[in-house]
Amino acid sequence: MKTFISKRCLILLNLFLAFSFLNLSLNAQDKTSTASIEKIWENIYSQDFVSAKKLVQKELQSSNSESLQLLSLMEICLNGLERYKQADESRKKILNVWEKNHKKAYLEENYPLNLATWTRMAVVTPNILVLGAEYYLPYPVNAKKEGFYYHKFTAYNRYSKHAIKFFKLENSPKTEKEYRLFEISEEGEAKLVKSYGNTLPDFRDEMKDVIKYLNL
Repeated sequence: MKTFISKRCLILLNLFLAFSFLNLSLNAQDKTSTASIEKIWENIYSQDFVSAKKLVQKELQSSNSESLQLLSLMEICLNGLERYKQADESRKKILNVWEKNHKKAYLEENYPLNLATWTRMAVVTPNILVLGAEYYLPYPVNAKKEGFYYHKFTAYNRYSKHAIKFFKLENSPKTEKEYRLFEISEEGEAKLVKSYGNTLPDFRDEMKDVIKYLNL
């Protein structure tokens, strides 16, 4: 099944792919040093989620306990360690912090794309890094809000750091009100990866489906 997304959605996709590698939609007041974040990611690249988690905990205690960047990294680490219950608790905290500190401005600015998501999972392979992100609020597919995007997954070439594959979970009249995961090409062509029916799928199951689709 192949469809084509709207011109507006294609523009949004191109804008997303234009953002810098590993942009985690951070708030401007985050005081965490670049060196600390780079060290955390080095450990994630090495799949050393234990060391990465320790560094995140240290930064949360010493800098900003409500940093969306650090809380996102914590959830990445917990998912990497397969501590799913703790990861889900981290997700709840992220949404609570966002609701309290950022939601009002986000709505006033009319859903800015670069602030629309946080990264929840990172799957590392020798050549490809796959990041899975969730929208803080379901993201409208068009101005009429006739449907919404819920999750997105991006595969990066680890050497060039360029996005090479992009996926989104959509529920709209075009998907017959089903939750469907699509691969979106640079030309705006949407290729069905999997349909999940009327129930919002588990985020981690979607990541498994993306990894399987990419033959990783």
